[in-house]
Order: sequence, then structure tokens, then C-alpha cells
Amino acid sequence: MSKELRSLSMDCLTQSQREHHEKVLNSPVKIMQVGEGNFLMSFFDWMVDQAIKKGNYNGSIALTCPLNYDGKINTLNSQDKLYTVVQRGFKGDNEIFEQDIISVFSKVFNYNVEWDTFMNIAEQESLDVVISNTTEAGLAYKNVSLENVATEGLYPGKLTAFLMHRFNTLGNISKKLLIFPCELVAENGRVLKELVAKHAEDFGASEEFKAWVNENCVFLNNLVDRIVPGYPREDSQAYFDRFGYKDEAMSMCEPFFLWAIEGSEELDKILPLKESGLNVQWLESLHDTQLLKVRILNGSHTLITPQSILKGFNQVDEVVENEQMKEYLNETLQKEILPSLKNKTGNKEEFASTVLGRFRNPHIKHKLESISMNSVSKFQNRLWPTIKSFIEDNNKFPENMMIGLAGLLRFYQISKRENGYVGYDFNGNEYKVFDTPEVLEFMENANSKFEEKNEEYVRYVLSEDKLWGEDLTKYLNIVEVVTEKLQAMEKEYEPVH
Repeated sequence: MSKELRSLSMDCLTQSQREHHEKVLNSPVKIMQVGEGNFLMSFFDWMVDQAIKKGNYNGSIALTCPLNYDGKINTLNSQDKLYTVVQRGFKGDNEIFEQDIISVFSKVFNYNVEWDTFMNIAEQESLDVVISNTTEAGLAYKNVSLENVATEGLYPGKLTAFLMHRFNTLGNISKKLLIFPCELVAENGRVLKELVAKHAEDFGASEEFKAWVNENCVFLNNLVDRIVPGYPREDSQAYFDRFGYKDEAMSMCEPFFLWAIEGSEELDKILPLKESGLNVQWLESLHDTQLLKVRILNGSHTLITPQSILKGFNQVDEVVENEQMKEYLNETLQKEILPSLKNKTGNKEEFASTVLGRFRNPHIKHKLESISMNSVSKFQNRLWPTIKSFIEDNNKFPENMMIGLAGLLRFYQISKRENGYVGYDFNGNEYKVFDTPEVLEFMENANSKFEEKNEEYVRYVLSEDKLWGEDLTKYLNIVEVVTEKLQAMEKEYEPVH
């Protein structure tokens, strides 16, 4: 039986760690971070912590949550704004276990209810960076007024109000403000800048403000890469025993990480992460890097996740260690995904090989359930471009990706319950499905409307352009192909009586 451990706090720190943390708590806020998820905390915040500890950065982060759900915020505040990042995996043949207590936050709050705190940070001349990860669904336009944006707006609207308050308070301050949207959206910097411009019109912003944004707010297209399964729920006690303290905000990640940013390396002087020896790449163009990451790594995740959940798998490493699924993924990569990238990216085979090794990391318990969130929009962004490229080259569909699309439709055969939307796998076990209300309501309606999942059902779902960005039924004989794959899938896993 494990002994009762104290929770992480300043009392758990060594004298040098305590001095470091007190210095951070009293440092000027240089970074405003919107997004308290495991990814940014194990990626960006971990990198800033490294830069501070190496003496290259003197500043702190103000953290807020994009949604009005402040569980993590409350946990961090109860732990003196401290948490632990654990890296597990391999570097070459060497097994890695690295534990870091991260000390980067001087303010942790919920801007949905503490709007004045958010506005106060906008007034700080020390501010250099705004960074976000609000998921793809958060990088969107919602028509709200300036008066209601605090309670009803999405992140782009709130950022616009934040920038307007900064301009109105400090005037035409010439200091550059770097803005990094880390949401996995192509040209995320450009997208956010356009959303801010649209909200500025809505809010009646002055021409002087718009000019200041164009001149001094640098919206940077960027790409983040690190597998972060987050809190190790099943093994947490074993880690706590090893640490000698409890940490309800701890996060697991792999050793590999990459931050590719489209912009001048001169900007590293403002946020000296590359200077601190971290894998940050300032590039003229993100195009090739984006293609590799989204089509191969993210595309593979999105391809295998729905059908793997249907087959009863729980984690990525279980899937890629299964001979049948491993063969399916390898074949899809070699025959469908990599050829679609043509010759635009030179090291695609090497990258694909690295990705499969990262998926197999036995220490990273990457839950399929967490990857399955918003699978419809992920399919649209990560897999459909590959399918279209394959059609252009071959005038037919890529077989394995059609199996993936059929698996996606089967995964979304859902019903509404008190605790959310659920489906049933091939063995009759319940699983939860997480997506936007619009997608969930449409899929539930389709499931109940068509008792038999025939061509009529497939046509109904695939023709909904609000789901896929366009009507997919206009492509070749997609309805017949997907229906055949869907029915074959059900037949293969039909219970034997």
C-alpha cells in the first residue's frame, strides 16, 4: 500500500529550485498563453522552462483556459503554479526517463470569468508573445459584439479585444508582439490574422489600430510536433511514489519535439528558444514540413483511430504492435500516402519510418479516445487531400483510405445519452464520441434515420458539405465503394451464433 504523499508545492522544491521559482513568480509577464492543455504545457512551456534555466530568458507566462472549464487552472493554483513533465521513450538505443518540475507561470486564471486580469496583461509593456492552442474548432469566427466578447466570444474575438485594449492603453507602441496560434490548421498565423481583422471591423476599431496591428503584431505560421498523451491516469500512483509527491497536473510526452516557424530567425532574439539549443526551426516556408507532419503523422493517427476503437484497441502502441493493423498502416503509407506527396518533400520515407517508431513507444500510453476527438474535421484536413491527390494520379480511390472512411462512418453511428454521445464497437462495447454539437447532432440523426446502413445512408452522410467542406459524392463512385467497405467491415466482425 502506497504511503500518503503531499501534493506538489514550493515545499517540495530544493533550495535552488525554490529560488528559481520565486524569481519566475516575480518576473515580468512576457507571454500570454491561451490554452492549458497537456500539449502546450509539455511542449512550449517545457521549452521556456529550459531557456529560463539556461539563463537565456527572463520572463514569465500568464496562463488562461479558452473554455470556461477551469479544472486544470484550479489544480495549478493549488500547486503553487508548478507541475511535472516526464519524457519517456528512446533516443537512439538509449531509453529515456527525464523528469522536470516546470516553473514558468506567474499568473494562472480563467479569462472567461476574470476578464479584468486578461485586460491588465494587455497593458503590460513587457509583453512579447501571445500563444494559443484552442484546437482547430477554437480558431474560428463567431459573430459577437465587443460588449459581449468576454462571455460569448471565441479566442480570435477575445484576442482582438485584448489587442484593442493594448493599443488604447499604450498607444502606438512600436514593440513587436509575436503571435503564435499552435492550432493544427494550415497557415494558422494567416488564418488568425484574418479573423482578428474581421473582428476589428465588427468592433468598430479605428484605422490607427488596424495599422498598428499590421505593423507591429507578427502573426506567425507555425507547426508543432510532439506526441503528448498527457496525464498517466492508470500509472499515476507509481509516478507519484517515484517523485515523492502527488501532481494532478503532471504530463507525459515523448523525447522527440519540433517547432517549425515561418519567419526570420531574428525573432529568436525575442523568444530565444533556438539559442537555448532547442529544436526550433525558423524557415522561409512551412509547406514541406507541414505536408510531412499532417499527411503522415496526423493522417496516420486519423486513419487508424476510429477503426481501431471499433476493434477494441485502446492505445496507439497496441494498434501498431498488432500484425494485421501494422501491415495495414505500412501498406497505406507506402502505397497511398507517400506517393500522394510526389517529389515535393525529399525525406518523406525517413520521416514515415521515424513516425512508426514513435507510435511504438511503449512508455507513451496515447489513448485512441483522445485522438478521436473531432475526427470528421481531422479527416477533412489530414486525409481527404491525400485521397484527392491519389484520384488525380490514378483515377480510382485508394483502397485502404476508403476502409478508413468507412470506419469513420461506422464510428459515428451514435446515439445520445445523458453523459454524451456513444457508439458501440464490433463486440458491443460502448465508447464515447467527442465532436462539435453540429457534427454529433447530424451523425445521430443519420444513424436513427437510416436503420439499414446502405448506399442511401452513405450518400446522405457524404453529401453533407458542412461536414466535409464539399459534397464528397461527386467523386467517382465513392458511395458504392464506401458502402461496400462498410458492409464488409460489419460482416467480418459479425458475431458467430
